[in-house]
Amino acid sequence: MNSSVIIPTANSLSQMEPTLVSLAAMSTRPDEVIVVQNGLSEIDRVRDLASYPAITKKYSELNLMLFYDDVPGLLSGRHRGYQESSGSLLIFVDDDVTFDRDWLAALEATFHDPEIVLAGGPSLPVFAAEPPAWMQSFWCDTAYGGRQMAQLSLQELAVNEIVVIDPDLVWGLNYAIRRETLRQRGGFHPDCVPAQWQHFQGDGETGLSRKIVQAGEKAVYNPAAIVHHHIGTQRMTVAYFERRSFYQGVCDSYTQIRSGNDPSELLASFDTESKFWPLKIARRLKRMVVASRQSDSLENLFAKAYRRGFEFHCGSVISSPRLLQWVRRENYFDYHYPDLEPDFSPALRSERHSLSPSMTFSSSRPQ
Repeated sequence: MNSSVIIPTANSLSQMEPTLVSLAAMSTRPDEVIVVQNGLSEIDRVRDLASYPAITKKYSELNLMLFYDDVPGLLSGRHRGYQESSGSLLIFVDDDVTFDRDWLAALEATFHDPEIVLAGGPSLPVFAAEPPAWMQSFWCDTAYGGRQMAQLSLQELAVNEIVVIDPDLVWGLNYAIRRETLRQRGGFHPDCVPAQWQHFQGDGETGLSRKIVQAGEKAVYNPAAIVHHHIGTQRMTVAYFERRSFYQGVCDSYTQIRSGNDPSELLASFDTESKFWPLKIARRLKRMVVASRQSDSLENLFAKAYRRGFEFHCGSVISSPRLLQWVRRENYFDYHYPDLEPDFSPALRSERHSLSPSMTFSSSRPQ
């Protein structure tokens, strides 16, 4: 089985050096590694494009191919990578991960079973600093034992062998899929769209995984397929978790509208149900907004951010029939964003809410 590792990135190549070094140290190397950049500043884009020949030569043992795509967002990186790749097994990873030495060998061996179409494994944290005390309550139990923190894409199930899992638990930083399955199921949905275009945001790999569920196909978790997710201090803040909650509200609005729900009715439901309606929805999904053990103050803060994201996306779709068509289109292999109505103006967007003076959070771990 030929394998292609695909790394979409909105960062400069210098920032993903640890990922490439780790891939080069594999016990089994991929047949090719494809990096797709987008969203860089003009200065960074010119500099990185000029460095492509030297970088590909430096990592010649990886059969490294570098591309720049003008369309910003994770979707273009994923689908351009798919289009440029040749492997029958496609493995999508993030640009801030490193790998256990046998990571690739474990994934490739997993697909010796012809019934398996999707696989992932543990994503373990490498924190740049000691995590703050409040963040510890965001670790949640899983149905398979172990724990996860979806806000940082961290997961370790309590299993010692390959197990069949809900495809929703195969996350985008460690996402191995058969090429034919990706094609048949219509590929990924929009994801990680820059703020100014966030009305085009979708539910990313979650949408693809759910199509695999609907097709009755098998996904597994291999505990030997370990990636290490490097978490910088900028992600270990209340502000970052608040932005993640807003983003999750946008994603969930997209999922429900794409499923056929009327966006006006979705908005109206906020006024007729509990103020914690967003939490009840989010806890049924992979990207959980808060853990049930979290303090009331944080729970309220992130629930409000989630609601703002949900309302932002619903409101934007209500105002644009062309955006509704984008949400419900069959697939996104043509991943260019469409032109919307000349008078389109996205709904009011506010990721963050100012903390009240009483909402302060310790940065130290409990003793």
